[in-house]
Parts: sequence; structure tokens; C-alpha cells
Amino acid sequence: MKYVLFLIAILFSNQAVALNCERQPTCEELNYSKEDNPKCDKNGYILCPYDQSYKKCVQYNCESLGFTQSEKSDWCADIITCPQNSVYTACNCLKSRCNIGDVFYADGSCGDVKDYTEDKIPVGVVYDTNCAGGGKVINLKDLGSFQWGSDGVDIQDLTNLPCSAFEGSRTEDRNDPFWSAGQENTEIICKAQDHNSQYAAPAAKAFYPREGLQNDLLVGAGKWYLPTLGELMDLYGYNYQSLGDCETSVGGNGNNKQAVNNTLNSLESKGVDAQPFTNAYYWSSSEYATNHAWGLHIDSGGRNDELKNKPHHIRVSLEF
Repeated sequence: MKYVLFLIAILFSNQAVALNCERQPTCEELNYSKEDNPKCDKNGYILCPYDQSYKKCVQYNCESLGFTQSEKSDWCADIITCPQNSVYTACNCLKSRCNIGDVFYADGSCGDVKDYTEDKIPVGVVYDTNCAGGGKVINLKDLGSFQWGSDGVDIQDLTNLPCSAFEGSRTEDRNDPFWSAGQENTEIICKAQDHNSQYAAPAAKAFYPREGLQNDLLVGAGKWYLPTLGELMDLYGYNYQSLGDCETSVGGNGNNKQAVNNTLNSLESKGVDAQPFTNAYYWSSSEYATNHAWGLHIDSGGRNDELKNKPHHIRVSLEF
């Protein structure tokens, strides 16, 4: 009996060995090659584990994965490096607590307009979110028409924005003053104009959404500002790939404006003191030259410079 059991054990052992000794695929069968791939980054190869003279391209290039060479340290809290080439980086974005088109409330919360209830105070609509988890808000209605300033008066501490600023491409570098300097611009202009309330920037700085909120630490007076031209373009909706040259409107899609207007229309229908954007020209805080400043036609996304003493619409922005 012991002899029989011994033979059975040997039989099962041999079967197990047979099952574990299947032929391994060759490197070529696994799509490895000894030849270079002209489309592959030099650091984009992995080696075949069975024969390291064979290699395979795992990624064609870093750019196809969304990595770029632009500087991100000023606006990105978590920079990751492309495994194939450390020169290329990307921002590991945090998800903002708000979405574009959300209602923004006085307590700093936000939410879809369909969930609006009268127990909260709406102060604006979200039009931009960023990789730090925050974003930007536009107020609920036009403040009126204001002059940008006086013709012949150049704001000395404000960097002028020439047509050359639109040459080439702009992508995700949102720390560029073109996209982000609205608050700083407004402070500089207000100081130069002695906070004259007949002008656009001082009117923006003095704004607060409703009675009782003037001194509010989050949404009170002094927290709002006149957006830059780039921020107005953000509000309208641009894909950032190319801005054309000077007044050429390349890259505009209007998606953000549509989302914001949908929310403003809905709030207005619920009895909130709100209004959608009119098809008008809105001043920005970006100066073109001594006699001219930049603004945006919100109906089309087209930008152009206007004489500073011409009255135009303004809305104000808030960062959260």
C-alpha cells in the first residue's frame, strides 16, 4: 500500500512540474525589438526580462501625456515629473471644491444653482478653478458704466500690455500677470487715481455685494477687483492654446460665459438680484498704452483697446 501511495505522489508531482514548465514567450512575441523607435524618447524604453538586448517603447513622448517644459512653481502646489524626461513636468491638480457655473455664497461655500435655497446669500458665480483647489468668482450684475481713466495719463507702476503679448501660444501658466494680476492691477490703478469713484478700478475696489457685507472678511469691500483682460477672456472661455495676434480672437469658445449666464438667469428667475451679461464691451484692468486700455466684447470674446475716457460696463471678480 505504501508503494502505491508513493507512485501516486510521484505522478502528481510530475504533472505539477509539467504544468509549470510551459514555454515562455520570446521577446519578439512580446513586441520587444532590437531596433530603435524613431518616435520614442531616449528614456522611454523598457528592456525585455528574458533578453535585455531587446527593448520596447512604453511612451512615445512626454508631451503626449500632457507634460510641458513651462515653469509651474509659482502656481502649482504639486509638480510631478515625466518618467521619461525630467525636463517635462505637469501639475498634479487638486479638485476645486467648486465647479464653473456654481453659485458662490457669502460664507465661502458654493453649489449647483438647482440646489439654491433662500437661507444662503449668493454673491457671485464661479468662472475659473485652479490647481490649488480655489478659483475665481464674478459678481451677480453689472455695476454700471465707468471710464477707465483719463486720456494722456499712463499708470506708471502698471505694466502696459502691447500687442506682442498675444504672439505665439499661452497654455497653462496661469501665474502670468496676463491671467492673474487683476487684484494687483486694481490696487495700483486706485492708488494712481486717488480712489476716484468715477473710474472703473476704484469702483471695483469699493464694491460689496449687499448691505451688511461691507466689512465682511471674505466678500466685503476691498476683496473684489477689476479683472485683467486675461481673466475676462477666462470668463468668456478660451482654450489657451493660441491667442492669435493683438485683436484676433483665436481660441475663444464662450463655454464659460454660457455656464455663468445660465446660472445668472436661473438666479434671476428665483428672485435673486442678478442679471446675465449683456452683449457689451467690458473694461479690464489691463492698460494698453497712455491713452488706451483693454476690454472684451463679452458677446463674441473679441478684445480691443479703447480710449480710457469712454464709459463701458464693468463687473468685478473675487478670488477664493
